Amino acid sequence: MTTEPTTIDGAGVTLVPVRPRQAAALLGGDLDGRTAGVGWPHDDTEPALGFADSGGLTWLIVDADGLVVGELGTKTGPDATGTVEIGYGLAAPSRGRGLGTRSVAALLGWLGRQDDVRRVVANVAVGNVASHRLLARLGFRSTGEGGSAEISYELATEALSDAR
Repeated sequence: MTTEPTTIDGAGVTLVPVRPRQAAALLGGDLDGRTAGVGWPHDDTEPALGFADSGGLTWLIVDADGLVVGELGTKTGPDATGTVEIGYGLAAPSRGRGLGTRSVAALLGWLGRQDDVRRVVANVAVGNVASHRLLARLGFRSTGEGGSAEISYELATEALSDAR
């Protein structure tokens, strides 16, 4: 991505960029003056924060009360076709309120403004019904790939273009 990650304001959510090599400090409680919400960090937090160390971009999800309740980002930079894979996670007490949908929508808006991003994909565990619904609400479609443990989704090119 050609643009450095910045703070992204969404509907009732703020995405705060995570710098490379910042994961240990965040997991240790150094949240730059923010407070962790109940259940954060969760089981998937450490690998998600690692996106920033492997060429991807990561943001903390901060809810309307100013609490860090999750994280999301791109697992790597765009490949030669302009494809990026996203991942996201919320602490259990923050789920079921639309926060995940609003967070991913805000990220998609930012990605849609990046000249080198043409396609966004996500891989979701078969049993993660909430994530399947989230992606469908945001215009993703199943690609029919992913094997027995995951289902792959992609955002239609025209939907990403609409975000530009």
